[in-house]
Amino acid sequence: MVYLFCGIFGGAIIAAIVSPLFRKETTLESAIIEETEWDLLLRKKEVILGNIQDLDFEYKCGKLSDDDYKHVRAEMGAEAAAVLQKIDTLESSQDLDALIRREVGARRAHTCPTCSAANPPANKFCSECGGKLKG
Repeated sequence: MVYLFCGIFGGAIIAAIVSPLFRKETTLESAIIEETEWDLLLRKKEVILGNIQDLDFEYKCGKLSDDDYKHVRAEMGAEAAAVLQKIDTLESSQDLDALIRREVGARRAHTCPTCSAANPPANKFCSECGGKLKG
């Protein structure tokens, strides 16, 4: 009898601990934090452009043949073009959320990748550490 009670009590404790992991949040805060298709496309664009830069560097170092470089560069260029086209389509749509995100992104202060200091959008270099800002 004691073992049964301990088993039920232990199962209830485990269920109480694990249940938030499986619950779908429907609050406004969770909707804001949730990643959208636009966010995923922007991240994919950054990854593809980074891969193209790495490919160019590898080619300049002589690690790739001309044929391999041209073939892979053409594939990556086509993939980047497709992602950019999707982003443009999404941003040019009359979707209010996409328009708001575009405006907020344009007005958002630059954050320094080195020291994480906030800088005005017009700055090219960080006002705290002097590091080059993106964009």
